Amino acid sequence: MFIKSFSGSTQRDALNSAKVELGEDFMILDMRKTPGSSGQTGQYVVTVSPAVDSVMNAKQPSAPKVPGPRFQRSLANSAGREKILGESEIAELFALRKQMRNLKARVRAGKHAPFEEPFKFCFGLLVEAGVPEQMAEALVQRTERRLAEDAFSAMIDMQDVTRSQAMEELKDQIRQLFIPQYSKSRRKQEVIAVVGPSGAGKTSLITKLAAHKGVYRERQAAIISTDIYRAGANAGLKSLGSIMSVPVIEIKNLDDIPRARKNLSDYDVILVDTPGRSPLGKGSLPELQTQLAVIEPTETLLVLSANMGIEELWLFLGLYQGLQPTGLVVTKLDETSRPGKVLGLADDPNLPLKYISTGQSVPHSLELDAGEAVIRHLPLSTRRD
Repeated sequence: MFIKSFSGSTQRDALNSAKVELGEDFMILDMRKTPGSSGQTGQYVVTVSPAVDSVMNAKQPSAPKVPGPRFQRSLANSAGREKILGESEIAELFALRKQMRNLKARVRAGKHAPFEEPFKFCFGLLVEAGVPEQMAEALVQRTERRLAEDAFSAMIDMQDVTRSQAMEELKDQIRQLFIPQYSKSRRKQEVIAVVGPSGAGKTSLITKLAAHKGVYRERQAAIISTDIYRAGANAGLKSLGSIMSVPVIEIKNLDDIPRARKNLSDYDVILVDTPGRSPLGKGSLPELQTQLAVIEPTETLLVLSANMGIEELWLFLGLYQGLQPTGLVVTKLDETSRPGKVLGLADDPNLPLKYISTGQSVPHSLELDAGEAVIRHLPLSTRRD
């Protein structure tokens, strides 16, 4: 089966051109309108595959995996008759459409603007919000592909897709970047170490985790602070601990850690606030690694601030990999004008983005659904048709 394109000033003219050459019996694979130039009206281009019957009667190799039920539809030809495609024909049609999308993607790569409206609009919003261009393009491509599949199933023109529809589908594609955090079987006692550079908001996060009923439910939490580098670093932590009825133990050296854990053996969750030092400093990461070996955490959360640039965020992610963090927390999302950079951190299945912090309020500024928190901060909620 081969494909061929015909053009005309209207959809009917394009279809009539196809009929003149191929007769009445063909499948419509794609219908689109090309943009005009120099004030001229664009042309309609219809892409078709002739001789459906010959395809259905021909011997076919074992059919590849067929996409979902949305493709199990009758396909009307230009004369109004219907052809009911079998499984192998649907698979072949799907493969052809995939080839066409790949060709379109290669054509876009050579253009300054990689998308047509309304997807060009969505791409611009993501890039302006700080989403890395490569990820923004991938997200919009997935959005365009999904809406194209739906339009094909419903036999409608992609030109009728609105900006609002595109943005709603784009949000769904963004949600798929975030791994759902299902509650796991609870150990008798959990020890959560919180690590990250100075100024990232680790101590504030500790208090929010301890106070938030949605994180550890009714389990009793306690705090161990190992931050001995900043004068008065634990004064605020102890004050909040007193308000929340959460014990706070301050230790001075590694030998105190086993004793502190023993004293807190009746608590379900122990949160460990580690020193905030730059990972670029000589010896800071090896020292923290030694401390974690003594703490023996069941979970290690890496905390990074959204105030950092995307390149620096990626750099710090790499530097902290030696500590084997199990989850990522991004703080201060409300303090950046480019919240989209967070999406550049959300596609690593080995380091899921678990929480988002968006302010100083304890515990309400801790967002447990990271995907929805990021979407709310992106400019995708206003209708812009």
